[in-house]
Amino acid sequence: MDINKVKALSFEELRALYKSFLHSQDYAKTTISTAYADSFYLWRKGSKDLFWNTVTATDFESEAKNTLLQALSENSTGNVKSLVSSYLSHLRRFRLFLASDVRSEPFLPKQEKIKKTEQKYLPITEKNIEEQHRFVGASSNYGKEGLIIHDVLNAFPFHNDLNTIAMKIAVIDVTNSTHLSQYKSKLSLYDLAKLILEIPDFDKRLEKGDPELVNIIARNIGAVNMFSFASKYCTYHNVEVYGRDDYSIFDGIVKNTLPYYIPGLTVSRIDKWRVNLDYKSFNECVGKLLDEHNIHIPFRRRKFDHFLWYANR
Repeated sequence: MDINKVKALSFEELRALYKSFLHSQDYAKTTISTAYADSFYLWRKGSKDLFWNTVTATDFESEAKNTLLQALSENSTGNVKSLVSSYLSHLRRFRLFLASDVRSEPFLPKQEKIKKTEQKYLPITEKNIEEQHRFVGASSNYGKEGLIIHDVLNAFPFHNDLNTIAMKIAVIDVTNSTHLSQYKSKLSLYDLAKLILEIPDFDKRLEKGDPELVNIIARNIGAVNMFSFASKYCTYHNVEVYGRDDYSIFDGIVKNTLPYYIPGLTVSRIDKWRVNLDYKSFNECVGKLLDEHNIHIPFRRRKFDHFLWYANR
């Protein structure tokens, strides 16, 4: 199979060609149906380049596992470790397809009509935001996790002890499924805690909502980009400890959902804010969106995150 020709196919063309291959291998209908969707998770939630870089990686097993861990941590609320195993098996099967003799020209089964469906998003209103926020608080798992974070941060509000900071990082990591352990070979828990401990006037700047703190934590020692985790760490402290609402959380759902509400905004532009560590632009974008929709409820940024996440999870 000519890999370059396959890479040139559109998303739907590639899926149709792959589905034809699965049928030719006599897989069960349920397997075909699942593989038809789940094999392309990284393309749907990330990008075409991310998908192809992963499935063609020289160190495929390690690269695919790490990439899936990060994507699922940002976009899924399920058991990430279990999901990684499932999605990884689909990528392995797709690699068998790439090694096969199936023709690589665009192909659509004659009797199959591909239906395009559009995700339906809730309008941004104060009523809808408050409602989704209440749903999160009342849920059996997410509501309890929020209480854990509240209690821990109020019991240990400041950043003057290495072990305390490490403990708070771990709590936010576990409750938010950010899976920092996947980076432990590059950046340990105590490396990150030490970084935060050594940031000048960290607590005063956190209380004032200094956006640069997110960039500093995200940049850490240059080992990995922790933009999402850093936004959560600052947001939780700003809200729970100081009763303010200066930060907005960044994650995969936010990245993929905001363009629906903001004409002209693209996922790639949002991702550039993450890659370039430009938290201020991202945070201002969210604030402007809320202003345009006349959202002036208390803790509007925090509740808007619940709105985006719970309604579109």
